[in-house]
Amino acid sequence: MELEKLKQKGIDAIDFIKKIDKDTEDTFIKNYKELGIDGLTESFLLDVAAFKKALSGNNNKTFCKFYYIQKGDYLNLGLSFSDNEECDIKQNKLADDDVLYILENDQLIPKDFRQMKKDFTNKIGAKLPIHPGNKKDTLISYSLQEINGFLDIMEKEYSDIYNLKFNMFKYSPVGIDHELSAHFTERKNRIAFCVHALFNKKELYGESDGYDLGNLRP
Repeated sequence: MELEKLKQKGIDAIDFIKKIDKDTEDTFIKNYKELGIDGLTESFLLDVAAFKKALSGNNNKTFCKFYYIQKGDYLNLGLSFSDNEECDIKQNKLADDDVLYILENDQLIPKDFRQMKKDFTNKIGAKLPIHPGNKKDTLISYSLQEINGFLDIMEKEYSDIYNLKFNMFKYSPVGIDHELSAHFTERKNRIAFCVHALFNKKELYGESDGYDLGNLRP
């Protein structure tokens, strides 16, 4: 069972490389859809070549942070390459500033999304259920080393990856073994995403297992 692999890696290990079984992912996706909030995008695509180019171009930074932002009436994603993993965005026209992108279709476009981050917090984000610890879902942070390691794993397992697909979901308690149930219960009501690698497979396309990206902050 895929959740057993998650358990073996340890609950506090890197979430970016944890597989999550389909039944659990489907439950969390259902939770998300049942929120019934206008503008909640259900999934995103990210071109792997564009992502790798951005990672390479910002390899002097330590972290890649995924922000929930609002573009028009819809949830979107912003990416920041940064030397810190805090929520605040550093933008003072200095060499050590965060480098910002937004996701448009499956491409990364350089753009200052700070206002879009505020729009999400004040509009769609304000309608989301509150985490029991009163934590709001705005940011998911990983080191570049973790992300490059994930891509290396995917490229070794699948020969021709062209997109990453991010399925949005909402955590909830699940009836599985105690340790994993506690892991998901601790994240109750928080929205995150599960990433799948899309790859060419002869004349069709294939889709990898999902990987839990639940390393939410703050």
